[in-house]
Amino acid sequence: MTDVARRVRASCAVTLVLFALAACNSGEEKGPKQGELIVRGTVHMVTGADSSTCWKFTSTKGKDYELQPAQVPNDLLTDNASAKLIIKPLEGGGTFCKVGPVVTVDSVDSVSAGTAPAASGT
Repeated sequence: MTDVARRVRASCAVTLVLFALAACNSGEEKGPKQGELIVRGTVHMVTGADSSTCWKFTSTKGKDYELQPAQVPNDLLTDNASAKLIIKPLEGGGTFCKVGPVVTVDSVDSVSAGTAPAASGT
């Protein structure tokens, strides 16, 4: 094998490793069960079109998901909290706030404090 071929092969191997590492830290990956996603990101309290309080989770990849208070642990409903979650799209559930697909939170792996805890479950 020539020197050039070895360099190209090594370069390709390094590139593949870097892509694999980036994919693992992208903010979304397949969960342990079918249909689940593991996401990392931030919880945001937002105001809906009708002035109601809404909750969304923005993954580090930039995708927004709607959190409905009845479907998530109450300690997660803190504005600007960072979290790692296992989520699943809510089948047949309608979105109230239209901030992204509605998800149920199957598991909260970690939460770091945000700026303002939720005053109520709505």
